[in-house]
Amino acid sequence: MKIKWLILAAGEGKRMKSSLPKVFHKVGGTPILLRILQISESLNIETGVVLGKNFEYGEKALKGVKTKIFKQSARLGTAHAVMIAKEFYTIPDDYTLISPGDTPLLTEKDIKRFIDFSLERNADTSILTFRTSNPEGYGRVFENNGAFAKIVEEKDAGEEEKKNNLVNSGIYLFKNMVLLKHLNEVNNNNAQKEYYLTDLPSILKKHGYTIAVFKAGNEENFFGVNDRIQLSLCDNIAIKRNIEKAMENGVTIYQPHTVRIEDNVEIGSDTIIHPHVVIERNCIIGKGNIIKTGAIISNSEIGDNCVIHEYSHIDGAKILSNCKIGPFARLRPQTVIHDQAKVGNFVETKKATLHRGVKASHLTYLGDCEIGENTNIGAGTITCNYDGEKKHRTEIGANCFIGSDTQLVAPVKIGDFSYIGAGSTITQDVPECSLALSRVKQKIIAGWPEKKGKKCSK
Repeated sequence: MKIKWLILAAGEGKRMKSSLPKVFHKVGGTPILLRILQISESLNIETGVVLGKNFEYGEKALKGVKTKIFKQSARLGTAHAVMIAKEFYTIPDDYTLISPGDTPLLTEKDIKRFIDFSLERNADTSILTFRTSNPEGYGRVFENNGAFAKIVEEKDAGEEEKKNNLVNSGIYLFKNMVLLKHLNEVNNNNAQKEYYLTDLPSILKKHGYTIAVFKAGNEENFFGVNDRIQLSLCDNIAIKRNIEKAMENGVTIYQPHTVRIEDNVEIGSDTIIHPHVVIERNCIIGKGNIIKTGAIISNSEIGDNCVIHEYSHIDGAKILSNCKIGPFARLRPQTVIHDQAKVGNFVETKKATLHRGVKASHLTYLGDCEIGENTNIGAGTITCNYDGEKKHRTEIGANCFIGSDTQLVAPVKIGDFSYIGAGSTITQDVPECSLALSRVKQKIIAGWPEKKGKKCSK
């Protein structure tokens, strides 16, 4: 017996008013559909996804994701979407889990409990339901002495029926046999002329099949996204969960309501996060760090005991341990900062490797370069890495001193233990243990203002 998971994601999402398909909008930094697929991957369940007008975009977005994609060219309802994917559930004794593709807050625990509940009862069909304080918009699920009775959609419900707060999540587990045998009995005799999967449980009940009703706990886990307001609500919940998880793991977060921590972020214990920090997805941050106000970190790795000062932007960088970054530093992709290095205020790096103990304290651009241990980079230093056509590298050795306002015109190499005088433009390699100067000789013309007709006296 095998379970597969079919995700119905062909809806147009008109209320989003967006050129981006609804299921690819992000919650917690992750596209909604991918959040669901991550659960299936974690549970080792084979998946299929039904796409509609978003098919071409979805094919590209899901490239590399292990899932089978089906195309629903004409959107004729949820039951029709399941019919489109008929080749996905061909083995009668197996099961198919079916869910909407716009529920970003689903949890692995919810799905596992639902599946276990269904299999324990050997149900032909199971419906995942939950109680909600606001059932408006949901299909109501009714029972008779604990057994499934019917599903009544909001638009068809009477005033008394609308008071029922047990609602349909849109998540089902079907034995493939019942799908293969009876899905074609769903008709489109409704105002929308669509084939609704919600009609199938009642059809199966008439045939005498066992239908189980699973009642889940936390209603917010099943919130759907139909517009930007609901997207924001779900995103806030996802971020809150990430923040609480970090704090449970020993991270101090001041004013957590101002902080954003996205999905797939790991943060070590005793790290302190100040207000208005953003940590985007795919970051690994070690222990004992201090991340100060306004820092933005994305797709980066930070070791232990670092200080990220105010308003620094770290993107695609790797910082080892005991480093100081910022304030107002910008570390761009492929930057590697080794132990005990300092990148100070208004310093920008890109494809730069700074080895142990390097100091670039202020007002500097370091691009396409490698800098050896314990070298000091003076204020205003620039690696001139672009000649108008190609990028070139600068190599600076260990224990060097680069004076302020130096331009290093790449490709160029500075040997170990060398000094560059302030204000120099270096266009040739400098051997180790040398001093390089490149300055125009200073010239003084006495009385210059008076020659221009201006007095020097007060």
